Amino acid sequence: MSRADLTRLQDQIGRLLRLGARLAAVVLAAGLGLWMFDVTSADLVLSAGLVILMAIPVTRIAASLVEAVRQGDHLLLWSTVIVLGVMAATLILSLASS
Repeated sequence: MSRADLTRLQDQIGRLLRLGARLAAVVLAAGLGLWMFDVTSADLVLSAGLVILMAIPVTRIAASLVEAVRQGDHLLLWSTVIVLGVMAATLILSLASS
């Protein structure tokens, strides 16, 4: 992957982060509105909003992975992979327990 490709990928990740933040805000607002009117699907909508919200830091950490590849920094690369793995496991376990 060339430097230009990595730069484009980082730009796309930045746009994805901004879109995710907006989407999380809209979904959480909708969920709160449904909750206020005691609609039964409010919990599902709020859960979806929280999952989107939790995906934002994961995406930011994934951007570190791109930076590690660009710099050839193996320590940053592997530590980022470990952090992403722990976050993914935590998310899966928290979703399974709810």
